[in-house]
Amino acid sequence: MRQSHESDRDEVEQPPLQTISAFARSVGLSASALRQYGETGLLAPADVEERTGYRYYSLEQQQRAIWIRRLRDAGLSLERISAMFESDLPGAEIILRAWRADARERYEVITALVDDLTFTLRARVEKNPAIRTSARFDAAALASAIRQVASASADAGGDDDHDGVLIEVGHTSAAIVATDRYVLMARTGLSSVIDGPPARVRFAPAQVLEWLRGRQSVDLVIDAPSGRDHDAASAVNRFCDERDDELSLPNRADLFPSVHRMLETAAFPPTNALFSLDEVRSLTSAPEDDTVHLNVDGDSALLTSGRRSVSGAGMGVTAALALSRPVLRRIADTSVGHELTCDMHDSGRALVWRAPSQPDFVALVMPHQP
Repeated sequence: MRQSHESDRDEVEQPPLQTISAFARSVGLSASALRQYGETGLLAPADVEERTGYRYYSLEQQQRAIWIRRLRDAGLSLERISAMFESDLPGAEIILRAWRADARERYEVITALVDDLTFTLRARVEKNPAIRTSARFDAAALASAIRQVASASADAGGDDDHDGVLIEVGHTSAAIVATDRYVLMARTGLSSVIDGPPARVRFAPAQVLEWLRGRQSVDLVIDAPSGRDHDAASAVNRFCDERDDELSLPNRADLFPSVHRMLETAAFPPTNALFSLDEVRSLTSAPEDDTVHLNVDGDSALLTSGRRSVSGAGMGVTAALALSRPVLRRIADTSVGHELTCDMHDSGRALVWRAPSQPDFVALVMPHQP
């Protein structure tokens, strides 16, 4: 009979131990994997018989073994698994978040590679194969997003490169963007069921909003040629609904910036200011001065236009900037909720205005030194 190494002074019966083969079957691991984990210290046996070297495991070790198996099956390295188990809670969360970010990046790389290779193979048998991207939207949600950002659109006929609204379809969601080169407004996380690679299409909002009225679910379909002889002007874009009613979208080139690239965070935390949205609207409605001065000092922030000012909360390094009162008025009128925040990086980057009640709404505007 095998003797336990633990003291039996309390004469409490210890729970049974499992042999390595029985434990391996119960947790879905191989015996060789358990030996490897034991040698590295990731999952040491509860007991090792001195005479035979047989390894035994306790029932309490099953959950840890199952987590190790699941993490390995999902692709996490043994080094990261070991570091996670050895860390405190904050350290373990950092490791897991970093792994998730790496996995998302690998997914995007793999998706792009598969799409590119698929199109290349198709091009061997088709002269100009089309790349299709389809995105399904709730019609009312799409119309609401278009109306919200359309106030930032350049006037038709005044700026042919930036008038209208852009839908930028990503891997998992879509952004609705409008800009007149002075201010850019966007809804960056519009829910959508997407099939195909990222794509963009620009259109006049009035016609689309009229067509969306009364519809429930609509698909945006973008067919872009991809062969060697492709012509970007030959792309075919359209909306269609569940009754196969379609709205063709003229193929228009655009010079819109990528809103997601513009929102990439700086290497250091931004300066942040928070104000009451109603007070910002009241301040920017005054016609006495077309400039608004924004100052952040410690935990306080101040917006000033002429003789009027609005106090708010600040955080970060001291900052002093100025921007157009009419532009800020447009941002305030478009925002929803009760608060308006501003993220500031260095002077060469746009101010990022957000409405906390609607996290995917952003408005970007370039400041100037007061």
